Amino acid sequence: MKRLWKSHILLLCDLWLWITPAVSVLGDCVCGKTRYQPILNMCCNGVVQSRSGLRPSCCETKGYDAAFKMCCSDSIQYRSGLWPSCCETIGYDAAFYMCCSGMIQSRSGSQPSCCGTTGYDAAIRKCCNGKVC
Repeated sequence: MKRLWKSHILLLCDLWLWITPAVSVLGDCVCGKTRYQPILNMCCNGVVQSRSGLRPSCCETKGYDAAFKMCCSDSIQYRSGLWPSCCETIGYDAAFYMCCSGMIQSRSGSQPSCCGTTGYDAAIRKCCNGKVC
């Protein structure tokens, strides 16, 4: 927090800068209609959540630690594997799997591809009207 002039301070609230009177409670921010202290809490789409973990983040209105988890379409999932990724609301390792129209499939062959919800090797097969042929 930095003093701008005698009666006001510059306050960082969840990546927003606010000019606030210095007479207010030092360090308070507003989330929706609720006041909170950004050192302890964070604002997740209008809902105050506890700031915890190594990398506190928001997943819609929920708080989580982005060092160990990830947000997959409003669903908090554990990060796992070499390339943590999301397939709609499910977490998976993109080093070994791929997301085919919302279905997790194994990556196989030299050219892993999707044909609808099915995984296949495009080096040796084709996708014909949504079916592997």
